[in-house]
Amino acid sequence: QRLSPPAEDAARTLIDAVQLPAAAAAAPAEAGAIAPPAERTALLSAGVQDITGVLTGDYQLNDVLRIILETMYRAIGFQRVLLCVRDPQSNALRARVGLGRDADAIIRAGFGVPLQGPPDIFSAAIGNGADLCIEDVDAETIRAHVPAWYRKAIPARGLVLFPLLLKGRPVGLLYGDTDRLGSLKFRPEELNLLRTLRNQAVLAIKQAG
Repeated sequence: QRLSPPAEDAARTLIDAVQLPAAAAAAPAEAGAIAPPAERTALLSAGVQDITGVLTGDYQLNDVLRIILETMYRAIGFQRVLLCVRDPQSNALRARVGLGRDADAIIRAGFGVPLQGPPDIFSAAIGNGADLCIEDVDAETIRAHVPAWYRKAIPARGLVLFPLLLKGRPVGLLYGDTDRLGSLKFRPEELNLLRTLRNQAVLAIKQAG
C-alpha cells in the first residue's frame, strides 16, 4: 500500500520530524520516563527472550501477539497498547487486541486505521514502513497531521507506531500511547528491543500464514 507522489512528499516531511532514529539518543532517567530505565530494559529483554522461545515450538498466533503487547505495556508503561490487523473488507488496520485504559471499549467501537486517505501520521508510518514517535499530538508541527477520527477515538497526548509489513505490504500495526506529556523518550537499547518485538510479531504472522 504505497502513497501517491504528492502524499509521499507530505509523508516524508512528517517522517523527518517524528521518525524514531536507528539509534535514538539516550534520555536521562529523569526525562519523563514512566518506569526506571533499567527496569524497562530488563522487562523488554525478558519479553523478547520469552517470545523467542515460543517461536521455536508450536504456538498459537494470538498468544504470541498478546505476549508482545503485554511486554510493551508493562515495560514502557503505556496508557494503552493496541494491535491492529488488516481487515480486507474495510481496507483498514482494525484493532483486535488491546491492553490498558478503555482498550476493550476502543476495540468494540471499531477503532481502525484507514489504508487509504489523506496524508497523516498513520499513513506516513504505514505507507513508508516508518516507526514514528509523537511526543505531543498538539505540538505546532504535528497538530495538523493528527486526524480527527483518531482524536475522537482516543484522547492520548503522545503515541508510538510500529508498522507490521510483509513483503512491503501492511498487515498490522503495534500502537502504544500515553496521557503523560514528555514520557515517550527511549534509550537506544529500549528502542532496539521494541523493534525486535515488532519483528517477532511479523515473524509470528509470517510463520502462522
